[in-house]
Amino acid sequence: MQKLCKMCGFPLGTRPGLIEEDGVCGACLNNEAKKSIDFKARQEWLTKYIAENNTHPKYDCVVAVSGGKDSHAIVKRLYENHGVKNALLVSVTDEFTHTQAGIYNINNLITTYNCDHITFRCEPQTFRRETLKDFENELHPLKWIEEKIYSVPVEIAKNYGIKLVFFGENSAFEYGTSKDLDIIKETETDRVQIIYMGAIYPYSISDSLEQARSIGFKNLDDFNEWPRKGSIEQDTQIDSIAYIIQLWTKYVKFGFQRVADIACRWVREGKIDRAEARRLIDGQDYICDPMARDDFCKTIGITGEYFDEVVAKHANKKLVEFRGGAWHVKM
Repeated sequence: MQKLCKMCGFPLGTRPGLIEEDGVCGACLNNEAKKSIDFKARQEWLTKYIAENNTHPKYDCVVAVSGGKDSHAIVKRLYENHGVKNALLVSVTDEFTHTQAGIYNINNLITTYNCDHITFRCEPQTFRRETLKDFENELHPLKWIEEKIYSVPVEIAKNYGIKLVFFGENSAFEYGTSKDLDIIKETETDRVQIIYMGAIYPYSISDSLEQARSIGFKNLDDFNEWPRKGSIEQDTQIDSIAYIIQLWTKYVKFGFQRVADIACRWVREGKIDRAEARRLIDGQDYICDPMARDDFCKTIGITGEYFDEVVAKHANKKLVEFRGGAWHVKM
């Protein structure tokens, strides 16, 4: 039986690097630590810092975006709160089927603030080869492209001579694998400063969604295009269909996936209680969305049978078992 966080109900002892103290997960510990951070002072600092470090003749900064709710919230705040007048938006796209919501949202973000936008598309055969390799070797199918998502905006900033690059949440802090919420992360050459907006404004799903909705962000329900399974919301990771396979593969390795991540965040944000989170996790966290699975297999050129073989090869048999046609955490 899984040991669970006393505060949010998240499984302990399986997420690599997860901090734990007295039965409380690092994400909950960090959520409490946010209460002692003077975010208003950080926001005032950011306005001055942007003005002092705007060295490019055209662009104030680079913003890494997918077009999702976090992207909308970052760009909105930079333009409306911190004096940014011309941000260069940079996206790294994948080869999966893109959703109507995803296409609409990136266009909405670009046009709302009249931004220039660079889409970095990896050569399709390279994407398929690297995705298949990481799927087969580690059951971590989007390892390669996710590295690009973080490295490409920084590379473009360096090449353009732009000093500031903005990302959204600091995932290591928000998911409890690090206690560090420093404002600036310097690159190895110090030519580019990376700033996580989650270190400037206390990150939450609800806050990002509220900010994004206020400037026209739409979710999957708005387009009635994809009733996702193994998910409890329609607002996050909605840009392409097969992308969530990356999230589901965590389940057979670590005993949790996106439902657990979101439900436990909702507990920390006061949206639901721990008991409700566990009900959602137990009822849906194991489910692999069939539409996402089909799109993943079609894109990288494998059969559903081969997909199942690779999953079974990497499944943590001490933690999960195959029963009733699906993988489940052992009782």
